[in-house]
Amino acid sequence: MLGYRAWPAIFIGAFLVNLTTAGNIPTSLGIAAGNTLEAVAGAWLVHRFAGGTQVFDRAQGVFKFALAVLVSTLASPTLGLTSLALAGFADWTNYAPIWLTWWLGDMTGDLIVAPLIILWSVAPARRWGRAAMAEVILLFLLLFVLGQGVFGGWLPISAKNYPIALICGAIVIWTAFRFTQRETATGIFILSALAVWGTLHGYGPFVLETQNQSLLILQTSTAVLIVTAMALSAGMAERRRAEAAIEQQSATVEAANRTKDNFLAMLSHELRTPLTPVLAALDALKSDSPLPAELNATLAMMRRNIELESQLIDDLLDLTRIAKDKLQLQFESVDAHQAIANVVEICASGVSAKKLHVQLDLRASHFRIMADPAKFQQIIWNLVKNAIKFTGENGAITVSSANQPTDILTIAVSDTGIGIEPEIMQRIFNPFEQGERSFQRRFGGLGLGLTISKSLAQAHGASLTAKSEGRDRGATFLLTMKTAGLNDARSKPAAASAQSSRTSVRILLVDDHPDTCAALKRLLVLHGHHVVAVHSMRAAMAAAENNSFDLLISDVGLPDGNGMELLRQLRSKFPIAGIAISGFGMDADIGKSLEAGFSAHLVKPVKLEKLEAAIQHAMS
Repeated sequence: MLGYRAWPAIFIGAFLVNLTTAGNIPTSLGIAAGNTLEAVAGAWLVHRFAGGTQVFDRAQGVFKFALAVLVSTLASPTLGLTSLALAGFADWTNYAPIWLTWWLGDMTGDLIVAPLIILWSVAPARRWGRAAMAEVILLFLLLFVLGQGVFGGWLPISAKNYPIALICGAIVIWTAFRFTQRETATGIFILSALAVWGTLHGYGPFVLETQNQSLLILQTSTAVLIVTAMALSAGMAERRRAEAAIEQQSATVEAANRTKDNFLAMLSHELRTPLTPVLAALDALKSDSPLPAELNATLAMMRRNIELESQLIDDLLDLTRIAKDKLQLQFESVDAHQAIANVVEICASGVSAKKLHVQLDLRASHFRIMADPAKFQQIIWNLVKNAIKFTGENGAITVSSANQPTDILTIAVSDTGIGIEPEIMQRIFNPFEQGERSFQRRFGGLGLGLTISKSLAQAHGASLTAKSEGRDRGATFLLTMKTAGLNDARSKPAAASAQSSRTSVRILLVDDHPDTCAALKRLLVLHGHHVVAVHSMRAAMAAAENNSFDLLISDVGLPDGNGMELLRQLRSKFPIAGIAISGFGMDADIGKSLEAGFSAHLVKPVKLEKLEAAIQHAMS
């Protein structure tokens, strides 16, 4: 604590003490030299190998401190006793027992006194609560009572020197577990003082034939106790620090996770909003009048790609939903072969750009499955895009289907690309996994497609596996799932009945995005509804004063308020149903809209089928 500059004080103090008690100047100089060397060596060893004044922060440091004490205390008895023996003050025949007594005294003094001084001087002050303060007082009081019972002669058993010192060990362990190293060192110091006093007065289990023997065995026992207790206390302190660090890290991760969710939600909103007017315009074009077959095919292709763009945006949120086990699927009978054909058509531009040969080998006779149409197509799309991405120019991709057995559909996507090495195969479905860094730089992407596909497959009760013969040997991904039963395949009477029962509705449409508002209004008018479109909450309230509406279709976020507040204000004046539309599609957003009284929350881009179904549901 004081640094090496304190050595002259140690030397002078030791010299004066020995000169005024026994011996002469030469022997006093020898003893002082040994004392000083012992102190300097001990300090150097602790600072060099055990962490200095922070030596008691870790269990490993406590053991290093004990080793430094054991080594450094060899100097003082060796130099001091040798000088006394040479001067005739000590008998050479008694050299060994005198040396052992001297060494044990110095070593035990280091182990008991040094921790007490260092910890009370260096350790930060601790703020005690009432409960902790009461526990400390109780602990030290109990330690004093037990110490006096064992070493103080209070009980007859103490005077008979029975080996009952172990009953104090429970209190020491309690101190080490519940409190810091400082309280542990203090408790052991108190117990040691009681033990020394009692042993000198003939009480306790360490009383032997002579006082010297008694104190030697007491010192040995105390040294073992303090090293054990201090190591235990340091270990508990390390655990508490680790727990605090984990809690801090957990709080940081949770905050980062919330920030990430908020960012993804906002990004999703901003990306979805422009897609809604495009999709609505396509539906309006298709509804205007009979169109040539070629134009119909073009519109269908555009719609598929817009929906695909929406799916890509959903990928940003799917990983969060999957991690939180909040993925929601809407199962219906799906033609797997048609979904595969759609995906291949969507990926046609990527295939032609790399001059790839794509072969469809769809041999399955039972190819209808119960699945969420969008999510199932997303699985196939991810697998095909993965094959395109990792297959070189003029390569080949094969998409096949088979029934083995008949109630199982197996879809295989094979390529002649870079393949998958065995060590990468084990983690190919991990998030952000793309193999070697050179592949990441070469092929790009986030490495989420296979992860999401695997999770979506599991959510459908299916399995997705990969196999490859190694580097540059291509890869095959196998999607295996049950086929739909006959009743399941026929279980979805569709929208035709809903179309036939459709009624005209007076709609107040509110959206601050002009293109979205105009496109949705045109689409709804083409389908026979009466629509007034406005862009703010104030304009909506003004329109409601002059018109009678059956239904409010409102964006959640408005420049002068929000859709929930608008619905509440309108309902305070007259009954009206409500449908919320928003670019925010997290479960919490949907829940807030439903709690506010909206019958549905549609996520942009809004599809005509879902919008019409929501209108009929709201009006019913």
